[in-house]
Amino acid sequence: MKKILFICPYFGAYPNYFNLTLNSIKNNPTIDWLIITDIKQHYDYPDNVKVVYTTFAELQQKVQSYFNFKISLNTPFKMCDFRPAYGILFKEYLTDYDFWGHCDFDCIYGNLRKFLPEDVLDTHERIYCLGHMSLYKNNDKINNMFKNKLDTDTDYKGIFTHDKSYSFDEMGIIRIFTNNNIKIYNKFVFADIYPWEQPLRCVQTTVNVTEKQHNSYINKERRQIFEYSNGVLQSIYLDNKSSNIIKKQEYMYIHLQRRFMQNLTNNINKYLIIPNKFIDYQNIDKNFILNNSKDWILYKRYLKTRRSWNKRKSKLKKWFNL
Repeated sequence: MKKILFICPYFGAYPNYFNLTLNSIKNNPTIDWLIITDIKQHYDYPDNVKVVYTTFAELQQKVQSYFNFKISLNTPFKMCDFRPAYGILFKEYLTDYDFWGHCDFDCIYGNLRKFLPEDVLDTHERIYCLGHMSLYKNNDKINNMFKNKLDTDTDYKGIFTHDKSYSFDEMGIIRIFTNNNIKIYNKFVFADIYPWEQPLRCVQTTVNVTEKQHNSYINKERRQIFEYSNGVLQSIYLDNKSSNIIKKQEYMYIHLQRRFMQNLTNNINKYLIIPNKFIDYQNIDKNFILNNSKDWILYKRYLKTRRSWNKRKSKLKKWFNL
């Protein structure tokens, strides 16, 4: 079995459902995580998680030490552009691993190994294409591939020296891999939830290397909620609002980007995921699914207003040292 390590620098505060994320990590005991953080809050970290405590300033110094030019790394989010270089930046942790990767913590993970079969790992050097979860084969060729400039959009020196976010972990590095005939495996086995509508709708995003853009597709007919049960994540859905047949589909993980979630479940091993809530498991029928997949026309405005208020509140806390 190939050994896998996810490398996750994370600073500030974890999502309020991080205990659920950690439990889903615990239920993937054959995969390891390295968390590099300044968050000292107590959590019950499972055995497959190694935590390295550091400040963001110390991480900045560490990253800078690998480059002979002045980098721009002023916010934790900018680390996304440095992800393709993790094989070099964190090489001291990778000695025993066949693959390294990056992932997000606004996720609940299902049975990852089911979607990472050995034959795929044997025959591919990059697994999946998006920033919320990707794997790279741990060898010198792949670990240094980010240095292969195609144009200004793939020039790592330019990207690493500017504050702007370039999505280098998605568009740029995939263009480089494609140009160098690196074998990439990509299937939509994850539930990437569209952030700008209230229902839990999956968005399928592809990296179009020819047009240098992301293309997205959303099935707006499907009505669904999600169930997490002892390491297995499933969508429970109707094909459309008129359907009377409840179906299930297993997913690798669910990505809840930009969602303000309420963590209301008392059982971290079995619960439901409905729009903006984790709740205790209950019996599910058609009405339950329909009631929890309704559109709210003002949702996007609500989301932007709340995000704006959170930013202002954060600034006020800094100004008044609250």
